[in-house]
Amino acid sequence: MPRKVRIVERKLKRQRAVGRVFLDEGIIEIEQRQKPREWLSTLVHEALHVAFPGMEEKSIAAAERKIADILWRASVRRIHQ
Repeated sequence: MPRKVRIVERKLKRQRAVGRVFLDEGIIEIEQRQKPREWLSTLVHEALHVAFPGMEEKSIAAAERKIADILWRASVRRIHQ
């Protein structure tokens, strides 16, 4: 996996997903039409897949909810540039 991970926002609804990760390419794709809190949660979820590729989905989802909630309550938000 590449050292840097690139985040790409695009419409993913046809893939029936809000996020995907391509480990070999170092790419995280995120559905661009999500609400801010959902977007943050999706980013955390896909980042966990990158950091812990062997982790079970159930564990990823549990960690995602906890981390995304902590970040949201700490006022972490995405800033469009």
